[in-house]
Amino acid sequence: MKIKETLTTILIVGISAILQAQMHPQNMPEYDLKKFHFGYVIGYNYANFAVQPQSNLNEYDSLMRIETAGLSGFDIGIVVNLRLAEYLDLRFIPNISLIDRKVDYKLQYGADNTVKWVSKSIESVDLNLPLLLKLKSSRMGNFRFYAIGGLQYSFDMATRSKKRNPTNEVVLKLKAHDIDVQAGVGVDFYLGSFKLGLEGKMSYGVVNILKPENNSITNSIQRLSTKTFHFSILFE
Repeated sequence: MKIKETLTTILIVGISAILQAQMHPQNMPEYDLKKFHFGYVIGYNYANFAVQPQSNLNEYDSLMRIETAGLSGFDIGIVVNLRLAEYLDLRFIPNISLIDRKVDYKLQYGADNTVKWVSKSIESVDLNLPLLLKLKSSRMGNFRFYAIGGLQYSFDMATRSKKRNPTNEVVLKLKAHDIDVQAGVGVDFYLGSFKLGLEGKMSYGVVNILKPENNSITNSIQRLSTKTFHFSILFE
C-alpha cells in the first residue's frame, strides 16, 4: 500500500473513532476531577547508545570503526498522578526497566589485514524515577490526547562498574547513575471501570555513563550516553 493511501486510511479511522466517541455517553465523567489517582504500567523498550568515538581511531591499534546496536527490553512500574489544573497533571512513575544494548568494534589485524567484528553486550536493570508533566487536550467522548515530558533519574542495579573482571576479557563498564530528558505523546481511553493509556516516548541521557578504563576498547570512546524508546500501556 502506498504511503498516501496508508495515511488516508489512518485519518479516516481516526475521524470515525472521534465521531463514535462523541455519540456514546461518557464513561467515568468525574474521573479527572480527582486530586490523586494511581495505577500501574507495563511496556516495551528499545534501547541504544549515542556514541561519540575519539576523533582519531588510528591511535588504538587495529580499531577501525565503532557502531552501536539497539535491542528490545521490558518495563514495569506504578503510576502516581497529581492533578495540577484542568489540562495539566504531574506524574511520578517509578519503574524497573530490563535493558540490553551492544557496541560493535571493527578490527583489522594480521599481515593480510583480516577484518573482524567484536561485539560487547551490555545488560542493565534500571530503577527509574521520572517526574513528568502531562499536558492534556479536551476530552472527546471517551478519549483524549496528551503530550508528556520531564526528567528521569536512573540507577543501574546490574552495573559492573565496581566489579572486577575475573577473566582477561575487556568489557565496557557503565556508571550506575544517569539523568534522562523524556518527551512523548499518548492517548487515554476511558473505559467502564478504568482508564487505559497508550503512550510512546523517547528518553535521552545527558550524562556520559562510560566508566574510563585503561584499554583500547574504552579509551577509543569519548562519550557514551543512553537513548531509549518506550511504548507503554497504562492502567489507571
